[in-house]
Amino acid sequence: MLYNVLKFIARIGLWVFFRKFEVRNRHLMDTEGPLLVVSNHPNTFMDPIVTATLLRQQVYFITKSTVFSTPFRTWLLQHMNLVPIHRREDNPDLNISNEETFKACFKALRERKSLLIFPEGNSFNERRLRKIKTGTARIALGVEATSHQPLGVRILPVGLNYSDPTRFRSDLFVNVGNPIDVASFLPAYNTDPTAAVKALTDHIRQQLEKLIIVTASDEEDELVRNIEEIYRTRLAAGSQITAPEHEHHFLLTKSIVKGLSYFNEVAPELLQNLKQQISDYRLQLNRLRLQDAVLRKGHTKLLRHSIRMTIFLLLCFPLYLYGLLNNYLPYIIPSKVAKRLTEAQEFMAPIMMTVGIFSFPLFYLLQSILFWHLVPNLFYLLLYMVSLPVSGFFTLQYWNTFERIQDHWLLLKLFLNRSTLLSKLREQREKVLIALEEARMLYLQKLKKE
Repeated sequence: MLYNVLKFIARIGLWVFFRKFEVRNRHLMDTEGPLLVVSNHPNTFMDPIVTATLLRQQVYFITKSTVFSTPFRTWLLQHMNLVPIHRREDNPDLNISNEETFKACFKALRERKSLLIFPEGNSFNERRLRKIKTGTARIALGVEATSHQPLGVRILPVGLNYSDPTRFRSDLFVNVGNPIDVASFLPAYNTDPTAAVKALTDHIRQQLEKLIIVTASDEEDELVRNIEEIYRTRLAAGSQITAPEHEHHFLLTKSIVKGLSYFNEVAPELLQNLKQQISDYRLQLNRLRLQDAVLRKGHTKLLRHSIRMTIFLLLCFPLYLYGLLNNYLPYIIPSKVAKRLTEAQEFMAPIMMTVGIFSFPLFYLLQSILFWHLVPNLFYLLLYMVSLPVSGFFTLQYWNTFERIQDHWLLLKLFLNRSTLLSKLREQREKVLIALEEARMLYLQKLKKE
């Protein structure tokens, strides 16, 4: 009962927290047990919340034993379907044994339940996959091999791709892969268990890497993001990929990463020159406090758009104030609480979402009670209650528009006062685009030869 209530609340929280929440191959999340769901782990507590809400059946979470630190936590977490696993890095001085954990996992799978495991072991806010631990393969093959009849255990890989794991109203693309049939590895396991566990672990890694963006380092990740910002529109226009927008974006980013890897091997000088050009361009943008998305607009289009947005801001300012007054406290409290509780960026989003799930309904209830005392009319009360979340979303959109229009005003100011500097910056941007286009053509030629 507690699990279903929390799952329902979490679904509402995710719908509010993320601007876009897209899932590819969602039908595969209905795969029935015995099932092991494996995923990358970029966002600590947010990752299990996201994955569990997509599964129709209840899921049991394999988590580190250190969270079971008090009797109350142990009782609560067990009712939330958490199964502890002991890790050597948590208790380096102790002789670690996971015999009880494996027994619990075997029992759950024999009862055709679903388990969620993050095989990297730890969470890292990075676009890459750490070393995959062998626990998932050992559990899957172990239970299949020791059962009196075939269980049909499968492993479902899930890739979590956050646009910004710590930011409210960011985007999330969940990429679900095809289930892995564990029985196909069983003959090898009966002959050489160690080799079979390693083979299945490697296969899990390969499948997960197909579902996420994998960059080699923070430096490469920054370069990929810069190329996406500058070149994605032109790259998408020349692409022959036919897919929904979120999947198209994902595939384009994967192709950028592959292209950079290719040039790093065969033409490192070209890649270094490209990095330098992009770095110089980004430095100029930062000095002038400009965004690339604004710079690429023509003067006439920019002026028309700026006028329309300015009129919108002026006319809708009273509505913005209404939404701000009614939503500021429940909006700002989750951020304040998260900053007080932790400095780790990967914990920010789940804490903010969890606090927000309670802060918004609580404040809306208190405000509605106050409104009823001031205006005891049922129709007006219902109208006011509906206006609270609507005005909150409007206020957020208004603020985002205000931030964008500031960039527009700044660019128009530069056009009027420092037009020569602006022209040079646009020339610099065009040179970057030419270099990227030339690199793309070289990469396409390489693909055709293959």
